[in-house]
Amino acid sequence: MLDDVHVKDRGAQFSFLVRQAISRSERYDIKTIAKRMGLSYQAFYQRLNGSTPFAADEIRRLIAVFPDPSIVSYLLRGTAYVAAERIGEAEGDPEDTLYQAAHRVVLEASDVLREIDVALRDHRIDHRDTASIVKEIEDAERSLISLRTFIAGR
Repeated sequence: MLDDVHVKDRGAQFSFLVRQAISRSERYDIKTIAKRMGLSYQAFYQRLNGSTPFAADEIRRLIAVFPDPSIVSYLLRGTAYVAAERIGEAEGDPEDTLYQAAHRVVLEASDVLREIDVALRDHRIDHRDTASIVKEIEDAERSLISLRTFIAGR
């Protein structure tokens, strides 16, 4: 999907992705993210519209204050790495945290099956179906890797 955006400007695809992710978000807005990153609204907006590229430290702060997995996945695309969320043990029972993480894996895998089912209703998979399925697979991979990391760290 994002690779279809034909841009030559340095960082324009990344800016486009971040702008899209923020507009889809129900919890975050441009003003709040800019403030948490230590940028003025105008400076952050210049990065979002591509006129000023994000610096590496700004990308790190962006990920810290706006933890959207699509941003990290974009940065890791084409590498041997996959983004995974850290599972922190809640104040409660560690076994409950483990159960919730395992349950999330099952839910994410069922989302993959649902997208495939929807895609095959017309007996073919087009580019939009492929993008939806790949997104769900990436979500499932992240949850599985997060679970593995959590278990290995115990």
